[in-house]
Formats: sequence, C-alpha cells, structure tokens
Amino acid sequence: MSTKPFLYKFASKLNEAPIDEPQLHFDEKEQVNLFEDGSLSWFGVSKKIYTNTGTPGHWVPAHYTKTNKYVLAKRVSAKTDRRSGK
Repeated sequence: MSTKPFLYKFASKLNEAPIDEPQLHFDEKEQVNLFEDGSLSWFGVSKKIYTNTGTPGHWVPAHYTKTNKYVLAKRVSAKTDRRSGK
C-alpha cells in the first residue's frame, strides 16, 4: 500500500496531462465570446429569460392564532411577478 494520500495520485496525473482546452476571445463587432474556430461560446449566453407568472387570488379561511385570537377570513388578490425561466 502506498504512503501517499489517495487524491495525490490523481493530482500528479492531472499535472502530467496535456491541456487542450479551446481558447476563447471576445468579438468586439458581434459583442459575443467565440472559440478559435468561430463557433459561439454558449456558456455566456445561456441565461434563462424572464417570464411573467401569475399567482391566482384565493381566500385565507378564518382561524384562531397561536395566542387564541380569532382572525376573520381574508381575500388575497391575484399577483403577477417575474421569474427566470419558470
């Protein structure tokens, strides 16, 4: 059994591995990140767009609170909010 910790074996192999990561550059004209071959880098433009989402109105029934107070029934009106890609 080796005296080196388990993960050091992988770290040394990673240091030996050749790095063939594609290089990105920013195109001033198009205002996007491009790879060397001219294809679009999607990680910079993949943010989900906002969508309008409606929450329907409803009634909150009458009830007693923890301090034994009686609360009348109440209507909660409908609301529209913006959520990312929901």
